[in-house]
Amino acid sequence: MSIRLLLAEDDADLRETLTEALEFSGFEVSACEDAEQAIAVAQEQVFDMALLDMVMPGMSGIDAIGQIRLFQPTIGVVITTAFGTVDTAVDAMKHGAAEFLTKPFDMDSLCVTLKRVEAQRRQSPKLSGDKADKVFSALANPIRRETLLQLRKHGRLRFMDLCRLVHIDNHTKFNFHVRQLKNSGLVEQTESKIYFLTTQGKNLCASLFEEENA
Repeated sequence: MSIRLLLAEDDADLRETLTEALEFSGFEVSACEDAEQAIAVAQEQVFDMALLDMVMPGMSGIDAIGQIRLFQPTIGVVITTAFGTVDTAVDAMKHGAAEFLTKPFDMDSLCVTLKRVEAQRRQSPKLSGDKADKVFSALANPIRRETLLQLRKHGRLRFMDLCRLVHIDNHTKFNFHVRQLKNSGLVEQTESKIYFLTTQGKNLCASLFEEENA
């Protein structure tokens, strides 16, 4: 099965080169000259992946991620740039990019990266209906996000240790947030009240919060 790829690159020659090389490698490519055009195309067609240049006239590739995700919430995103730094890479990840590549890059490496991100995307938990609402609600709160990150970092934690790491003194308030995470299926606890991430919680943290540990 071919991978449907949305490409946004303002350099016409590079856009043509990428399109030809990626199509030769089995991708179905829809090429756009800027982020605004890519967003418009994303409203009309379904894609597996997006390859976005970071610096383009108008909206940047990083800023376009959120707009594209409004129409394609599960799309995998790779950002490219000629001005790569640790800070820009982290910023791209924080906005939802799965990978960040600095130009010039080897075409074989690009294809491998795109296929790896797509494989990870397909393995991510699929959510719908009430379950999805609970998960998105859990992720929307900064206390609950920090709780997930601490559990990801430490593995298993007792309630009081988790409170301390998340910097919450009000135990009643924190217990409410932990219950929301349990109801969403992201966190579980043992009989001795040791909390840990479920498989779904681990997968979701790996895909959404990788940048927090960068």
